[in-house]
Amino acid sequence: MADHIDQATIQSTMRLIRDRDWLPLLRYTEQPDTVQRRLLSTILSSQRDTQFGRRYRFASIRSYEEFIQAVPVLEYEDLRQDIEGQEQSGELLLNAEQPVHYVQTSGTTGKPKYVPLTQSAIDWIGQYQRLFSYAQWVGVPGIYDGQVLVISGQPVEGRLSGGAPYGSMSGLMNVGLPQAIRGKSVLPDGILRVADYRFKYLRMAACALAGGTLSVLATPNPSTLLKLLDVIRSEFPLLVEALAVGPEHPILSQGTAWTEPIPIQADRLAYLRTLLGAPSTLTLALLWPELRAVITWTGGNCGTLIPKLRALMQNDTAVIEMGYLSSECLGSLNVDVHENRCIPTFQEHLFEFIEVADGDDHMTDPILLGDLHQGRKYQVLVTTRSGLYRYAMNDIVEVTGWFNRVPTIQFVQKGKGVTNITGEKLYEHQVVESVETALKKSGLASEFYVMLADVQSAGYTLYLEQTAVPSSFSLEVDEQLARLNVEYQAKRESGRLQSLRVVPLRDGTAEAYRRHCVAKGQRDAQFKLIRLQYAHECTFEFDRYAH
Repeated sequence: MADHIDQATIQSTMRLIRDRDWLPLLRYTEQPDTVQRRLLSTILSSQRDTQFGRRYRFASIRSYEEFIQAVPVLEYEDLRQDIEGQEQSGELLLNAEQPVHYVQTSGTTGKPKYVPLTQSAIDWIGQYQRLFSYAQWVGVPGIYDGQVLVISGQPVEGRLSGGAPYGSMSGLMNVGLPQAIRGKSVLPDGILRVADYRFKYLRMAACALAGGTLSVLATPNPSTLLKLLDVIRSEFPLLVEALAVGPEHPILSQGTAWTEPIPIQADRLAYLRTLLGAPSTLTLALLWPELRAVITWTGGNCGTLIPKLRALMQNDTAVIEMGYLSSECLGSLNVDVHENRCIPTFQEHLFEFIEVADGDDHMTDPILLGDLHQGRKYQVLVTTRSGLYRYAMNDIVEVTGWFNRVPTIQFVQKGKGVTNITGEKLYEHQVVESVETALKKSGLASEFYVMLADVQSAGYTLYLEQTAVPSSFSLEVDEQLARLNVEYQAKRESGRLQSLRVVPLRDGTAEAYRRHCVAKGQRDAQFKLIRLQYAHECTFEFDRYAH
């Protein structure tokens, strides 16, 4: 549980971070192109004697232009054999520095991906967390005056055949937090390893409720926080009882050997008892009056949940963008939490960008940071120190402005959130905007919806967790899609796309879908709802939940 970390310790930690990490970063932001080209030279030099480096003649490459001529754009399956071979044999196939850890994530072929991390990459995660923590401390006064609740995956979930551990990136980020912050955690070690879905959330809820001075909530996906609040609301009397009884209470001991007590102050327990009368109206503001910030994803699909999250907090509680993060790399760093300005992690990864133009099949040449334009969207390629070269992230980001000489970016959507039945090239963000507009016009609200593209029937079906929708709803969504996408409009008008079908879903479908995805390999703390998918690729049977 949270150790006593006084403010003098936090302040001294932050001053050290400022001098050691933050001020050098600011200097780098004045010359990002120089830093990027120097980084590429370092990677090529250090990896020249690997099998991959010899294959692509790293020793003879002298510039970025020569690099992209020599090395093709790659995906994980292009690298799988070398990644797995190096782990099993210890030979220097991709990395001159042997990986010490792997990040597991789902793969496009159904086989898991294991992204290699060298020790220097692990060290970088710690530096990243120091920089991000400093930006939070400067931007939100008092943010770390109280306790913290961080919900993440596990850093170690198993071991590969060669012996190296694998786990989640969010778990590694949690471990990489400055000790002065980790020492304020309300979650005991091991609680996130609890296998039983219900009991894990009950125990996390109990620990969170005991944290009367909680000042920070952090987890990648805002849906996790909303889920936690739902558990608290539905089980509030039981949770308060468990905190009063102690570790022998069934919800704190059943199904696990973990029986660590959850310390709770008498005045905190008394306060919780005053809330027993109306648990369905509990909010983050009521439960944690000292909450200063929520750190989570605010872009892409997650953005639709932020208004609901904000409504549960006090007006002065900050919502801090966690950044463009993935299993492959920590792609951006929030350097201005007031405006949520995030810069690419250009000092650690080489970035290339390919502009995205809706309705245009032409693939433009990749460009570097200095060539980006505000307001435009780009697909991302990264080259890392850990053996990913010109790696296609399948992510789309938008340039939002500048921080010194570095462009700021925000995540828009996964590249896979694009469907194309007859040439319409429908994008996930277009679906989100259309459905949200139609919901607002109809006076409805729905946090869970998924649109499936059925190639066989040449049409789209919108599945929506809602008791009922007006007969005009499908037409309204259809018109919004046509407004946002001229090719969709043309295909609908020509009859090549059939009318949009809307299927209301029973209450609880969102939770059933989430459980289904977790069972398929997604991590609960990093669950990402892809709102636009192909019907033949979706394994969840939505029609079973039709209202």
